[in-house]
Order: sequence, then C-alpha cells, then structure tokens
Amino acid sequence: MNERQLHGSAQQPVRETHVSGREKLERLGYRQELKRGLSLVGNVALTVAAVAPATSLLTIGPTVLGRSGTGIFFAYLLAAVIAVCLAMCYAELGSVYPTAGGSYVIANRVLAKQVGLIILLNSVVLTVLVPAIVALSFGSYLSALLPGIDPNLASCAAAIIATGLAVLSISDNAWVTKVIVMLELVLLGGLLVLGVANSHQPLGVVLDPVAVSSSGSETAVGLAVVLATVPAGLFSYNGYQSAVIFSEETRGEARNIGRGVMTAVLIAVIFQLLPLAAVILATPDLGAFLNAEAPFTYFIEAIIGPTANVFITVGILLAVFAGVQTIVLANARFLFATGRDAAWPTGASNAFARVSARYGSPWVCALLVGGLAAVLTLFSDVVQAVTFTGELLVTNYMLLTICALVSRVRRPDLLRP
Repeated sequence: MNERQLHGSAQQPVRETHVSGREKLERLGYRQELKRGLSLVGNVALTVAAVAPATSLLTIGPTVLGRSGTGIFFAYLLAAVIAVCLAMCYAELGSVYPTAGGSYVIANRVLAKQVGLIILLNSVVLTVLVPAIVALSFGSYLSALLPGIDPNLASCAAAIIATGLAVLSISDNAWVTKVIVMLELVLLGGLLVLGVANSHQPLGVVLDPVAVSSSGSETAVGLAVVLATVPAGLFSYNGYQSAVIFSEETRGEARNIGRGVMTAVLIAVIFQLLPLAAVILATPDLGAFLNAEAPFTYFIEAIIGPTANVFITVGILLAVFAGVQTIVLANARFLFATGRDAAWPTGASNAFARVSARYGSPWVCALLVGGLAAVLTLFSDVVQAVTFTGELLVTNYMLLTICALVSRVRRPDLLRP
C-alpha cells in the first residue's frame, strides 16, 4: 500500500464522522425538502421547549411530592440517570439516522418494518393526545390567574395560536422559542437562588426521605415508594428526543443531532433537579409544603409574598405555550415523514408530504396536529389519557434501546458520528 492509500484510509473515518446532516439524509434515500433553518442552538432551544422543564416540575412535581414526600429528590435523580441513558441511545442513533421520522425510521432500519409500525402507531396516538394534554394546563393556570375565564376555551385558543406559528418557517419558530426558553430557565434559576439563599431544613430531609402528614407527624419513605414515582420523574424529562425529529432542518454535521439530544437532556435534568432540592431545603414549614395543593406556590408566597406568584404564573403560561408550539412542530414533522414514506393510503400520504414553498414547513401536518389538539382541549376528560400516553412512551423507549443494542451487534462497522 502506498503513502497516498495509507493517508486516504486514515482520513476516511474522519471524513465520515464529519459528514453533513444533509448528505447523511440523502444517503438514507430521502430528498432535502424541509428548509434547513436551524442552528444547533436553535435545535436545542426547540427541544428544551418540548421538555418544558418549568411546566414539568411545577405541574408533575406536586403529584410526586404527595406520594413520596422528600423522596421526590431520589425519584428525580434515578429518573435522570435513566433519561441520560435513553438520551445516549437517541443521540447515537439520531446521528446515524438523522430524519424527521425519529425512532419510527430508526426501528424500520435497525429491526424490522413490523417494529417500526408499532412505534408509528404509538406515536400517532401521542401526536394527537400530547399537545392537547399540555395545552389544557395553559387554561388551568390562566383561570387561576384570571378567575372567570373558561379554561377549556383558553386552552383551545392557545392551541390555535401555537398552530398558526407552527405553519411558519422553523427559524421563525426558533426565534420565538429561544426567548421563552430563556425566560423559563431564568424562572427555574430564580427558584434555585431563592432556595440556596433561604435554607431552613437540614440536609437529612433530602438524604433520608420523609413524608409529613397533615397533623405534622413524620414517617420515613421507603425505597419502594421512591421507585414507584420514578416514572413520573422520567416523564418530567421527556422531550429530548425531539432533537432527532428536527434533524432535517438543522444545519451542519450529523453529529450535531447527538449533541442537541444530550445538551437538551442535561438542561432538563439540571434545571429541575437542583431547584427541586433547593426548594425542599428552603421551605419554612416542611409539612405545609408537602401537603399544600400547590407546593411551589406555597414556597414562593412564604419566601417572597403573594405578588411574586403572579410573575411565576405568567412564566409558566409562557413555558406551556412554548411547549404546545414546539410539540405541534415536532409532531407535524413526524407525520410528514410517515407521509413521505407512503405509510398511509395514497391521498393521505401525499397530503402529509406537502411542504410549504414559502416557509419550508409541513403545513398540512401542522394544521392537522394543531387542529385536533385544539378540538380535544374542549374536553377536559382528555387528561385521563395521561397514564395511557405514559405507557405508549415507555414502549417506544424500550424499542429504541433494543435498536441501540441490535445496531451495535449487527453493524459493528457502522460509523457513528
């Protein structure tokens, strides 16, 4: 072998590792149809908005507090370990298969079309239910801030406005989302600072979990209770996989998708886990905090006063709206990918695969996803589907991790950027 051949063979893995997302997409047999208007920062902003860490912590957290007391910290810590492991699977496979179809396309390529079909069907149900469930929390918070407003109508209006934005270009949506995500992280950072500056409880209440009854008696929280609430913590971090769905619109190298996934999950973990611990340690009355209908509202009013709660509620409303907007964006792109793959009857597939010439967005899918979400918000019973959606998510997680393992075994030669 001559020097040139040696040099070429040495350089080939480097070239493959640094392959662009567009080139990777075309190697998978897809044309570039969506507009690549996202930087890595824009991808991360949209992905963090899909996680909605403030909304997740302040709405899911109280439920966990009521069941596990201060054991919520270990529940969220264990959930963080699981979420980071799952994110590594999404990061690796998303960089190898950077398509809007996400785990549905990954399963098709790595396992079999039958497995991809399971993820497809699960994801279609989630596509319809999740934005509606998130939007309903908008109405709940707004009606608490402005009594007399119909929460369902408010949620419906939020879903309609979010859908209107989702039809626009991805870069326009990312600009709006960046601002809201920064405000959301400032809100959570403020909770962390408040907690650190006003510590009242001993460290033992976190390290040795307790529950406090309404009468004030403390009881130890066992490992079984903590483990039972880990899934709720896992759902608080859910959404980091959206970075893969936005891959066809992200500029630069394919490995940026993996970076986007990992950055988003770390932000979600840090900005939920640390404020949570700080608030528990800073609450003036642990029993009142754990038994409050809105524990974080109790904490803020106890430390700063009732007026501060108005600003917190406004921050949550913005975070919820950004979450709805981003989920509609992501779900529309997933549906677009299914249409492009002709997964539906010809007429439906052709409609789903349409892309706006002006905005480079799958506008038909955005209108369909957002429209269905808006209709579902008029029925509060959709909240009862939360447990069902959780089971679908867990199934998708399980199949994705199997894909990661099988891909390593079947394709050890595959370069993974």
